[in-house]
Amino acid sequence: MTKILHELYHGRLPRGDRSVNGPQLDVTREKILSERRYFASIMSGEDFERFKALEALHRECHDRRYRDTYTNAFKLGVMLMCAVFMNDDINDKQEANR
Repeated sequence: MTKILHELYHGRLPRGDRSVNGPQLDVTREKILSERRYFASIMSGEDFERFKALEALHRECHDRRYRDTYTNAFKLGVMLMCAVFMNDDINDKQEANR
């Protein structure tokens, strides 16, 4: 635990291969667009409008979840940094008293 806190403190963030962008995302997006075009071609105008409204609801739900996840991760990061700095203050005071 100390090692990762030290690395984070000095700006060396663990990266890993966690990128959501890339060829797989492009393939997935193209599949989605292809399926959307297919449904647009077989649906009536009214049905397609309802389908677009459903897509909008899915996007809204996804966006809210994304914002909540980001907000919670940010808060956790701030809490972690506060804990690190508070612990450093305690350690400094203890060493000063020796």
